[in-house]
This record gives sequence, C-alpha cells and structure tokens, in this order.
Amino acid sequence: METRNVIVPVHDGHIDLARPHFVGIGGAGMSAVARLLLERGSRVSGSDTSDTAALRELEDAGAAVAIGHTASNLPTDATVLVWSSAVTPSNPEIAAARRAGIPVVHRSDVLALLIATAEQSVAVAGTHGKTMTTGILSAALAHLDPSYAIGGTPVGRPNAHRGRGRPPGRGDRRERPHRKPLPPAGRRRPERGRRPPRAVRRPERRPGRLRTPGPQRLRAGRLLRRSGCPAADRAPAGGARPRVVTVGEAKDADVRVLRVLWDGTASHVTVQDTDGSWHEFTLAVPGRHNALNAAAAFAAGRALGAEPADLVVGISAFQSIKRRLTTTGSHAGVTVLDSYAHHPSEITADLATARMLTEGRVIAVFEPTGWTRTAALGEEMGRRLAAADEVVLLDVHASVESPLAGISTAPMAAQIVACGGRAHTAGDGRDVADMVAELVEPGDLVVTMGTGTAGRVGRAVLLRLAEAPVVAA
Repeated sequence: METRNVIVPVHDGHIDLARPHFVGIGGAGMSAVARLLLERGSRVSGSDTSDTAALRELEDAGAAVAIGHTASNLPTDATVLVWSSAVTPSNPEIAAARRAGIPVVHRSDVLALLIATAEQSVAVAGTHGKTMTTGILSAALAHLDPSYAIGGTPVGRPNAHRGRGRPPGRGDRRERPHRKPLPPAGRRRPERGRRPPRAVRRPERRPGRLRTPGPQRLRAGRLLRRSGCPAADRAPAGGARPRVVTVGEAKDADVRVLRVLWDGTASHVTVQDTDGSWHEFTLAVPGRHNALNAAAAFAAGRALGAEPADLVVGISAFQSIKRRLTTTGSHAGVTVLDSYAHHPSEITADLATARMLTEGRVIAVFEPTGWTRTAALGEEMGRRLAAADEVVLLDVHASVESPLAGISTAPMAAQIVACGGRAHTAGDGRDVADMVAELVEPGDLVVTMGTGTAGRVGRAVLLRLAEAPVVAA
C-alpha cells in the first residue's frame, strides 16, 4: 500500500470502546486492535475494501464485517470510529461519523489506551524485525498468558490475544513500558512524516471509558537495544534515562549471541545471559537476523523476570510469522518461499538467507510497494536484488493513485543489470507465473517478495510446474 505523510490529531478526551467501528479493519495493525477489543467484550464492527482471511477470522471471532466503504456501514449506535493512516480523510464512513458526532480516533490512540491498563508492557520499536520479534516474545512468554498485538500473523496463532496471566514478580509497576528498539536503523518509510511522541500512562478508570494519554515522552524502565549500532547507541531524548541492556554479538553485549548454527530452515542459538549463564534454543526460522531477533526477545523476557528455561521452551515452540520466508511449497525439485520484504535491508537479509538454504539458483520475484517508496528507494532495491541469480519484477503495488509522474520499475531493473544481475519484467501475476515457471530448474529456490500479491505468484508457479508435461528421456 501507499503510505502518506499523515498528521494524526492528538485526541485528549474520553473514548468509549463499547461499540467501536473500524475503517480498514482487515489491516495488520487494525485487525490486531479489533481482536483485542473483541476479547475484551466490545461489540466490534468494521469494513475493508476486499475480502481477506483476516476479515473472515475476525468475523468468526464475533465482529460484523462489511466489504466496501459506504456511510451505511457505520452502526447508528457506534461509540467511536477507529481509522488508520492508510484511510483517506474523504472516506464516507469517517464523514458520516463526523456528521453524527461520533468521535473519530486513530488506531494508535486505542492501542495506547489498551497498553496503559497493563501493569507491565513491552513496546517493540525500530525499522526492521518488529513483527518477528514481537511474535517470538509472545511465544516465549506463552506460559504467562500475556496480552499481545502483532503487526503480522503468527503461524498457528492469532495476531492478537487478551491474556489473563500476571507478569512475573520481578518488575516494577512504574517501569512501563519496557521499550526495545531494533536497529539497524534505516529509511524504513521515507515518504511518511514523523508523529509527535505519545505517552502511555494509566487512564482514568470509568466503566467502558478510557482517557487518551497526554502528549508526553514515552517512559521506559528498561531500554533494550542492539549492540554495535550507531543509531541505537544514541541516548534517548528527554525524561529520565532508562536502564539500558544491550543485545547482540559484540563481546561487550549484556545479552550476547555466542553461536548460531543452521540446520535447514531452523537456527540453533546459544546466548549468554547478563549473569554469565549460557542458554540454547532452537528457532524454527532461518536467518542470522532472526537469530538476533530471538535473542532480543529472550532479553526482554528476562527483563520482565521470566525464567530462562521457560523462555527457551517458548521460543523453541515458535513457528514463524506468515510471509516471513515461509514455505509456499515445492514441486519437481523447485522450492518456493514467500517473504514480506519490501525494503532494501529486508531484501538483503532474505536473499542472504535464501543462499544458505539451497545449492541451486535463487530466483527473486519482487513486487515494489508504493509509488513514493519506489521513487525514493527503487534504485537501491535494484542493487540489493542483484544478489539473486534471476529477478522478476512485477508492477508497483499501491492502493492509491501515484502522486508523482513517471514512476516505474525501469530504474530498478537498470540497477540490477548494472550490478551483474539478470532482470525480467512482468505486467501482472497472470504473466509472471508462466515466466518464472520457464526460468526455474530443479534445485532452484524461488523467493516471492512484497506486501501485495507477490505471494499468489508462488502458488501459481507451483501449479504451472505441476501441470507441465513430463518429457521422456
């Protein structure tokens, strides 16, 4: 989707969450908040532009879901309308809510209110690895039945859950939230402006109503950060300095990754805790970057007071996040993986991991995300994609019309070729499946990349391979 420079108004009033209506309820962040409210007992409704698995899952959980955006979708008894930055201000449901005097609040405000009711919380921040690390951490703490909200869908679990457990007794209530940025920092969203920092504090307790936190600095009891990253080394601005815990492979890291061994798509990780003890766990997700994400989750669990043995069991039970180098399938010696990578750093990490998983060629099928992002980072994406043996480029995937003229994948393709790679362009998913099926050979690994429809290409390629005639020798 195309992200925008959106200024989110500060909502400093009561929010009644008894009957929320979500515009764009199927989005990764929106669906997580909607599920938390469903489990909290709210009567949730919402709409989205297309039917997806996320919508069906919310419907099964009790939400009333509509396809398409019209004013009639808004319930007459709605107590609040929740929107995200992907929704345009001209949306008819937002306009109807304003006419009816129904409060219109941003998704982040609702999430902040839910966090504010917790005795302890962890905010996972940074440019890359947030979804994976949050997923691993929620699995690591599963024995405590925590509440969580993830910007992606874990394999075998929902993307959000309202837990019943209590935190370990080691934490201090004033240390909310524990904040864990995940460097390296990068130009994750060059097209999006910055939103003023928001505080998370305990709201007024009124039945069914919460007060929005005021605009203050986020308070962190502990700050977990990657060791050896200049961006993460900068001290937090404003407020009291939190206790800093470093995580990484550097010798001076407080929680140090001592060893990472790979066995197929699994990683065997050994970490040294702050007290010098060693702990080993198996992560069912490939990639050095994911091993570091798991170490960060381990460190966060320890900061919360969880026992190492419990964290090891939880991390080892984690099955991955959908579309994070998950296996689509294989046929005739060709394996297809699906990746959400849409940023240069993510492309590099996933292609490097793909190299570890095959002795054959790596064929990348890439669908750029957003016109503005493609204009800003397209050439760099091309240089990173050149690490694959063959690259097939789909058209730019965006949910809005281009604000810029002449944006295409041509500069990206030119950089792939200039860096020694081979680039092919395809108009849409119907063409690209045939193209990839003709390119692959037994032993090759295909990686579909992007936030849009690229994942469907992998399934279509496997279907083409299965339909191909067998030629006798």
